[in-house]
Amino acid sequence: MQQELHKMKINNRRYIGCKTKLLEYINKEVEKYHFKDGSSFVDLFAGTGVVAYYFAQKGYKTIVNDLLYSNYVVYKALLGKEKMSLSKIDKLISKFNSINSKRLQDNYFSKTYGNKYFSINDAKKIGYIRDEIETNKNKLNKREYFYLISCLIYSCDKIANTVGHYESFLKTKPLDKNFILKPIEIDSNITPGIIYNSDANLLSKKINADIVYLDPPYNARQYVNFYHVLENLARWNKPTVFEGNSMKFKRNELKSNYCRKKAPQLFDELIKNLKCKLIIVSYSNTYKAGSISSVNTISPGQILDSLKKKGNVIVKKIKYPAFNSGKTDMSNHKEILYICEVDNES
Repeated sequence: MQQELHKMKINNRRYIGCKTKLLEYINKEVEKYHFKDGSSFVDLFAGTGVVAYYFAQKGYKTIVNDLLYSNYVVYKALLGKEKMSLSKIDKLISKFNSINSKRLQDNYFSKTYGNKYFSINDAKKIGYIRDEIETNKNKLNKREYFYLISCLIYSCDKIANTVGHYESFLKTKPLDKNFILKPIEIDSNITPGIIYNSDANLLSKKINADIVYLDPPYNARQYVNFYHVLENLARWNKPTVFEGNSMKFKRNELKSNYCRKKAPQLFDELIKNLKCKLIIVSYSNTYKAGSISSVNTISPGQILDSLKKKGNVIVKKIKYPAFNSGKTDMSNHKEILYICEVDNES
């Protein structure tokens, strides 16, 4: 059955700040420095992983990291070293998709998110599949396990009763979408990556690379708040959630300090600790946004000051659509790329 299903790509997620449209711009800047084949590329705040994946496809040795486990799972699936049995995956996906959701009993996922983020029947099927993946864990290698969870994350995201994130669900009752688990496209020629689920500032002290790409959160909008449903699905600890229009679980350890007032200090420390030849920072300049939660915690000047301590900095501005809560005219928004050639002495 899998052959009949349209395969999703790594960028087929509704994810705020995803840099798919910036990839060619970033690569154009990297190419100016003529790095040798097999050079290393680090993405410390990788999000969907599209930037690291793009450079892995170009032959770079990648190190990829994110604080959210749901993102780490996807990296392990798409950038992992283990070989997967595609026939085994095909059979499991076909088996899951043949299930009649109306005959399923309620489960943790349907009781938590049914008639909110998903219809009851779709939520029952999603929860059943997630339980089955866990039940079959000992029959799967780690990459196969992470791959199936990744497929579930991506497939759920396609039908969720939201505006694109999980800060709240829509007021209209969700309709049955006849949930189908779809496979994600795998590049068999990909250069496997080294994958972390860590605090970026701690990790920055341990790595040594040619290129480091940085796209940290810059405002008060915590990514775990936007994607807590998918994070819960990935972790599958089945925590108690809070009532209301979000159904969040306790998640303090998953919140980034880059969304708080200490962000400029953290960024400065991060830059200071990096051991590399080139630093590229992608910065969405919403510093004067109308929504308080969209106002950036780090100013363009603070970014520049920190990078100048490390080496020579070039600034490029690119017209790029920004996430907008509706309170600010962002029609002329520009993404800023900071390119820092690191001094040998730093």
